[in-house]
Amino acid sequence: MATESTTPLNLSRANMGLALRVLSFWHEARQQVCEFEMLRIKRDLAALHATREAAGADDWNTIAASCQTILRNYMEASASLWQQGLTAAIKQQTATNDGMGDALAKWQASWAEEWQKSSGMNATAMPLQEWMQGCEQAIRRVLDGRMAFGELTNSAEAPVVARRAPQGEQHVR
Repeated sequence: MATESTTPLNLSRANMGLALRVLSFWHEARQQVCEFEMLRIKRDLAALHATREAAGADDWNTIAASCQTILRNYMEASASLWQQGLTAAIKQQTATNDGMGDALAKWQASWAEEWQKSSGMNATAMPLQEWMQGCEQAIRRVLDGRMAFGELTNSAEAPVVARRAPQGEQHVR
């Protein structure tokens, strides 16, 4: 009799939570882009109206002064938009990075918890479970900053795959 693999509700909840978190970050970024596009359109529209009003002048000196003022105002508005855009992009990137880190940590905890429950029932999975615990500990140390990622291959607890012969040494004798 074969056992059916069922996905627990917590796992599905974690997957949906991660997907919704990613979509919310995407939506916020898109909303910010639309807001800046609207500000750009307002800047262009203001310059267009000012140009139309300057075209009604009777004197070339008045037109030249108006065009100079229009160009100066346009450049000031453009510089302001660039500054606001860069500031908003940096804030959005930081918030997204922090939020995704939290969401992925919750997702990983949920998956690891369910995986340990399912693999703990099977006696043949014990060696794999010990190997996975070693990998999880090494990754936690790397993420906590206690060990550099390059040190993982020199660690005594490193997976067998990382223990290769140094370059230049023969593998078969």
